[in-house]
Amino acid sequence: MAECDANYVRLTRLFPDMRVQDSRHFAIEVVAEDGAEVRIDIRERCPFTTMLSVHVSNGDNKPWVRWPELEVRVYHDVASAEVISFQRQRNFRYRYELPNDHMYQPDEKSQINRFLGELLSFCLANGRAVESISFNS
Repeated sequence: MAECDANYVRLTRLFPDMRVQDSRHFAIEVVAEDGAEVRIDIRERCPFTTMLSVHVSNGDNKPWVRWPELEVRVYHDVASAEVISFQRQRNFRYRYELPNDHMYQPDEKSQINRFLGELLSFCLANGRAVESISFNS
């Protein structure tokens, strides 16, 4: 749960106007690599929640690299953000027994939320906005 709360803080730092804007686009450049692009798109807005998708791509540089696609539900009332879909798989349980039919790790849900946290942290540290950013008061 702490990871989800931290992801909410990271998301609001990257996308402060998510309640009014529809998308945010970042370029990430790393010294040894060609870089990648991260796009956050709003899918649905409700009074207390926002559903968004996170898509990472390498453009035409490396078509053989496939980044995972994530859908995230942002809970504004409790300041938390949770991955609800990872590579088109949904409804992750908190814990899995081993072995299981899907071959998930025992803490699969935690690992997926941790991955989102690492991606957002990397965007905060190394990303730059592709489009102009406007801050509404």
